Amino acid sequence: MEDIQTIYKLILIFLYSFFSTSWALPYVNSRLIKFNYMVEDKYKKTKNKIPYMGGMAILGGILISLSLSQIFETLNPGDKGFISHGIGSLFIFYFIILIYALFGVLDDLFKPKKRYDKIIAILLLSFPIASLMTDTSIDIFSLNWELGGVYSLILAPIYIMVVANLVNLHSGYNGLAMGNAWLILLTILIKSYMQSGLENLIFVLPVFGALTAFLPWNIYPAKMLEGNVGSFLIGGAIGASLIALNMEIFGIFILIPHIINFIMDTLTIAILKKKDVKFGNLRKDGTIEAPPSMKFKSLKFLLVSWFRLTESQATNMLMFLTASFCILGLFLF
Repeated sequence: MEDIQTIYKLILIFLYSFFSTSWALPYVNSRLIKFNYMVEDKYKKTKNKIPYMGGMAILGGILISLSLSQIFETLNPGDKGFISHGIGSLFIFYFIILIYALFGVLDDLFKPKKRYDKIIAILLLSFPIASLMTDTSIDIFSLNWELGGVYSLILAPIYIMVVANLVNLHSGYNGLAMGNAWLILLTILIKSYMQSGLENLIFVLPVFGALTAFLPWNIYPAKMLEGNVGSFLIGGAIGASLIALNMEIFGIFILIPHIINFIMDTLTIAILKKKDVKFGNLRKDGTIEAPPSMKFKSLKFLLVSWFRLTESQATNMLMFLTASFCILGLFLF
């Protein structure tokens, strides 16, 4: 009976998040257009401008969902509830996500040039995760390594920072960053259920519901881009959830395509010192031509330099790559 009540509540939380975000999207879209937070939608023949801070709607949907959930829990004090870690842990978890989103807003508005300043800033934002750490050990190859404060105060914040940057960097096509993130969040939900049943799904479900509502606006042809507010919010959520649910090694595996993409970018820009070119060219047949000097800068450019692909075809292939690692990870870990 208790499991049925928990399932019912989790379904409600997903629906709160999904419909709250769906409600927020038209409003956020109209505000962004009004205040001209628009960018050119690359790789389209029409070269239309579309809003680029759609992550604000995702954030709004998550906050409304959590608020409604807490209100209904308060109205039913006899209920045991379903948050095994307590409301305090959930607050800390979503506080981290909130400050990542706010950092993304500042990044969208002021566009700092130095990437290392951004890395240091979001590293500092990750330190509250230490308050969530009850287990400071990591299982590697069937061996348990107890790391104590080194893990909670150093490794965990760095982990979240890296994951947020990985998600932010693996973008550039309609639906690429958020589509991959949706697959990863779904995989984390499945893995969490496999490990501990229903009790920890509350950490990821509001984010998953909000992102599910946002995707139809973001996939090709996009009506709205997530912006840095969206990519840092979702990236921070993925990193924090992997830490909170003790899935660090599993997370590294399912993020291998993102890690490869990061290594390619670092090698091209930071080590080889090539001048960064963020976008390729659109051919007359609608396929993408990678910048000649940037073919090995990212997976998205490498793919279109190997194959003659449209934006939607390239996105689907890159999402298939992520899905493959997610499925393989569920079997191996």
